[in-house]
Amino acid sequence: MTSDPARRRGLLSAYRDDEPLVKARLVRPEDFGSASTGAARLRCWLAGTGTPAVIDGRHGPSTVISAGDDVVMVDTGNGCAYQLLRLGWQPQDVTHVLITHHHLDHNVDLGFLLMAPWVHGTQRRPPVVIGPPGTEQFLNRVFAAHDYDVRSRMPHGYSLDALGVSVVEVHHGTTLHFGRWQVTAVEVEHSPVEDAFGFVIRSGSRSIAISGDTRPCERLIEAAQGADLLIHEALFPGWGIPDYHTSVHDVGRVAQEAGVTSLALTHLIPGHLPDTAWAEIVRRDYTGELMVGRDLLPVCDLI
Repeated sequence: MTSDPARRRGLLSAYRDDEPLVKARLVRPEDFGSASTGAARLRCWLAGTGTPAVIDGRHGPSTVISAGDDVVMVDTGNGCAYQLLRLGWQPQDVTHVLITHHHLDHNVDLGFLLMAPWVHGTQRRPPVVIGPPGTEQFLNRVFAAHDYDVRSRMPHGYSLDALGVSVVEVHHGTTLHFGRWQVTAVEVEHSPVEDAFGFVIRSGSRSIAISGDTRPCERLIEAAQGADLLIHEALFPGWGIPDYHTSVHDVGRVAQEAGVTSLALTHLIPGHLPDTAWAEIVRRDYTGELMVGRDLLPVCDLI
């Protein structure tokens, strides 16, 4: 605690009134990443399979994908950085962050994931943040909320360059190439959320489709055709808000129509039911490999 009242007032005034020191940099999809030949090994884990409900054993929604040398985190629900550590990585290892939509449970730890390595002096380079329209504004508000933290660390030699995050805002069909893998955004149906997306990550002939939060969605079924893995949310009747989620009675049909090899359920509403309750219903429509999600579950290894 500083003993200089004037200095203390200066920091607090800067926190309230001044332009924040850190801002994200918006880049165009065509300006970032290029295709290359060859395929990367795709590995995937369900880091967090929960919802806004606080349930022991289910952290906020987050999926980790290892694509060659890159580490991709899809959504940044509560505790995602600690889950990443349990999977063998550090926050500074993340190279790309995909945000499906801006509900609290999907973005709440984005600021912590980006700033924790900076605070500890371990940041190698900021990850690229990819998300819906409004992602740049959201991230700048996060940085503004922590402007006091940033300013109070500057006298200790911290570099703002290490927080120079690039943001790519996507629309339906936007495809970004990152060497040996690529990601395509798929607009899904989560109204009244206007901009909600799933993602399809591809490398060579292999692919992983992620639904985000959505009702049964024909665009997602089309985009996920023949995928090796579909990671899809699921809701049990009598729980949550069925108008903008996918019932367990529909998710098997979605996966079957998409012709995916494997289906992993995540964002389970509610989170306390036994696996058999979900599997029994999904199995009525889906004949492929089925995994009822739990935190830290490995769900594919594609070579």
